[in-house]
Amino acid sequence: MTDLNTPLTILGGMTAQTFIDEYWQKKPLLIRGGLVDFTLPLEADELAGMAMEEEIESRIVIENGIRPWEMRQGPFTEDTFATLPEKEWTLLVQAVDHWVPEVQALKEQFEFLPSWRLDDVMISYATEGGSVGPHYDQYDVFLVQVSGKRRWQVLAPNEYQDSAIPNIKLHILDNFPVNPDMDWELEAGDILYLPPNFAHNGRALDDECMTYSIGFRAPSMQDILTGVRDKLCENDNVKDRFAAPETPKRQHSAHISEDDIEYLQAQLARLINQPDVLAEWLGETMSESKYPEYLEPLNQKELNNAFNSAKKGQAFIRPGDARLCYYVQQGSEDKGKIRVFCNGEHLLVDAALTGFVEAVCHQVEFDFSGLDLTQNTDLEPLIRFLIRQQGLIELAATEE
Repeated sequence: MTDLNTPLTILGGMTAQTFIDEYWQKKPLLIRGGLVDFTLPLEADELAGMAMEEEIESRIVIENGIRPWEMRQGPFTEDTFATLPEKEWTLLVQAVDHWVPEVQALKEQFEFLPSWRLDDVMISYATEGGSVGPHYDQYDVFLVQVSGKRRWQVLAPNEYQDSAIPNIKLHILDNFPVNPDMDWELEAGDILYLPPNFAHNGRALDDECMTYSIGFRAPSMQDILTGVRDKLCENDNVKDRFAAPETPKRQHSAHISEDDIEYLQAQLARLINQPDVLAEWLGETMSESKYPEYLEPLNQKELNNAFNSAKKGQAFIRPGDARLCYYVQQGSEDKGKIRVFCNGEHLLVDAALTGFVEAVCHQVEFDFSGLDLTQNTDLEPLIRFLIRQQGLIELAATEE
């Protein structure tokens, strides 16, 4: 576990505790020179190559294209890039950490915050003047300048009106008064943290501008309510009905009284007051892969083969797109258990395996040949679960 009181290079020498207390979800923070010893894993042309792949999500935004703020969706072709304007366009590629280990390693430097809330790393490359327009995000984000220069202008939620330019696909603010106190030029190595709903307008200052956006998952409360409702309704109790006792406050037979509403509120609160059920929904949701279609669980034969390879000492890795977290059960029925989540599924195991789960979450490569599987009856099922869900994958196929 990260010591929150240790100065962190990625925060410019600030401790995680200071950052959480003073900035997290409160106000922006500019970190000069926070990114050190980082070798750029992708050049602009390599990023463009990724944007040509069918399975990779990408966009191009041209401020003065066929129409104002023209947005094109990938995959693209070589002709796409050959016919772009010389200036004022931006290429954005989503979830690059899923494909490039060095980008995943950068993301993991931000695990002084909950790793299960980290979403993905989007990379944007822009030519001089390139921008995606003034906008706001509804989640926390770290904007890491890895090459070139970009100017960022930022506004607090109370400093702009949430009205957008009409008749375009992007939600670009039609008003953006400049606040001189939050107007910065970022060079390679600088990092800008923005809380949710802080509007920002970034514009590339040269043709080398590349920014990594590290975002955090933040489902809306409406989505949470819908998801929790579905989870609570998985086991239907037909006898659990609305049965408000009669009240002396009723003025007429057609009158719904405040006591009826208070009864309804109390019954809904009773249903919601199930921490283990809420944790099950939250863990499944926050651990779900961004692209689950590429993470089909292994079938039984594949699982058996992979597990046998693990026992023989074949190296396994935790891939960049694996999402893992755990929850300590609170109910008396599952006391002493933890619920382990991996890519949208879960397994209930002995809490004595918490240290093992944490090790899997923080390490990258594993050799299980020396592991005593008899030390805990839940250990083998746990490893099998992680392999089946592709939270652990074989580094290289065996000769067989």
